Order: sequence, then structure tokens, then C-alpha cells
Amino acid sequence: MMRFLRLNAGVTPIRGFSSCRRVLSGHNKWSTIKHDKAKNDAERNKLFNKFANQIALAVKMGGSPDPAINIRLATAIEMANKNNVTKKVVENAIKKGSGVSDKDGSRTESCVYEGMGPGGIAFVVEALTDNKNRTIGLVRAAFGKANGSMTPTLFFFDRKGYVVVQPPKELDNYEKVFEAVLELEGVDDLEQLPDEEGGKDETTPGCDPQVYELSTEPSQTNQIATGLKGQGFRIKEVGIGFVPKSEMEVEISDPETRAKLDKFIMQLDEIDDVTEIHCNVKQ
Repeated sequence: MMRFLRLNAGVTPIRGFSSCRRVLSGHNKWSTIKHDKAKNDAERNKLFNKFANQIALAVKMGGSPDPAINIRLATAIEMANKNNVTKKVVENAIKKGSGVSDKDGSRTESCVYEGMGPGGIAFVVEALTDNKNRTIGLVRAAFGKANGSMTPTLFFFDRKGYVVVQPPKELDNYEKVFEAVLELEGVDDLEQLPDEEGGKDETTPGCDPQVYELSTEPSQTNQIATGLKGQGFRIKEVGIGFVPKSEMEVEISDPETRAKLDKFIMQLDEIDDVTEIHCNVKQ
């Protein structure tokens, strides 16, 4: 089933595929963004940078800088706005995702790095960068400090698209939601999210509070999201990521190994260009 990093309460999630407990300044299934008002400007800028990366990635992966036709981008902008990301940051992120850096006109590129981390855990790290040499150097250094190595690991994972939604109020149980999504071609799976993973949202008028997650093939993600929106679903998150194959998942029970793993994930997350961190830790 799909694995994500998750954010702490206080901000709207930027969902990223992973079975790692990613620490975003602090997706377990989601990464944790610690949004403490006492934090200094550096923490605020780091938070904004993470939202900006998600917007830029949505532009690049969604194929358009226009949120009216790129539903993944529209969702990313909505999340950024709810967390008070400034208009300038959003505009620059859209420009970056379109292929031009706001700094000096350098072209931005999506990169994927593979490697083994502490405890023999397989990692896939995604980044959006205007300087590939800089980014791979930083990623390689993080693996080196953790006594890991950059080596092929993509075969541990499947590439999947996901859409997280709230159904319209009349679809107030799993069976009704299931029947509704069956009308859309390309939905591979439907999961009702448990409360501890953000499975309840009482703040959206006209929607049932239960939150659901659909998986699909990457190429059909935007199409599925658009179809759901047309049926009255509220689109909370849209994305594409790497899901660990069930037979490749690794359970970590040793506290020392877990601590090393958490430290390594934090080091990767400190790299500004990194947009997503995926690993095959079993939840």
C-alpha cells in the first residue's frame, strides 16, 4: 500500500511518498514541519522553501504553469497559501518549475539519486536543482557521513501516482466512495486514511470529514484528480512517488539503527534542493 511522510499539526501537509519518517525541520508517512512562531527567519525561509519546491515540482510534473489546467499545481498553491507563503515565493516557484531559476536564468532540472543508508535501508532521493554538481555533491556527502553508499535502489520501489480527497457530504461511508471512484478508469486502489494519518478533516463545508487516498499509474494521476473534482470531491493532495515493494520492505526494531536512520533523513532534508525522500522502511 502507499507510504507517505506526514506533517505535524500547525501547517497543512506537503505530502510526499515515503515509508520514511522524514524530518522537514523537525510523511512516518509524511514529513514533519515544525511551525513554531518563536523560530527565527531562517526556519521560516526553510519552511517556505519546502512549499516552493512542491509548487515547482507540480509545474514540472504537471506539464503546465497554469493552475487552471494543472490540478496538481492548484493543490500545491492552495496548501502554500494556507500556510501564509508569500505571493512572490509562489510566483518564483512557478517560474522555477517552468525551467528558469529566479536567480540568474539557470535551467532547473529534476534529479533522482539512489543509495543505501543506515541499517541497509534503500533510499530514493528526488531533487529539483539548477546546479546538478552541487546537489549530487551534497547528497553524496550525506550518504558518506551515514556510512552509506550511492548505489542503484530503484528496483526496490514501484512508481505510483496518488490523490488524497474528501468526498462530497452525501458519500458518507467507504462503500459509497468506492462506488463513485469505480466510475473513473485507472484507479488502482482506495484507502480510508486512519485518524492518526490525517484521516479526518472537519473544516471543509459540504464535504464528509473522512479522508481517502487513491492510487493510480503516474500518467493518469492528473486525469483521476480532475475526474474526482468533477464529481464534487475536494482534492487535498496530488502527487507521484516511489512506493516500496512489499517484499522489499525492511523492519527496523533496533533503537540505535532507528536513531541513525532519523539523523540521516534529517541531513538529507537539510539540502534545499531535495524535494522528496523515499525509503523502504516497513511501517
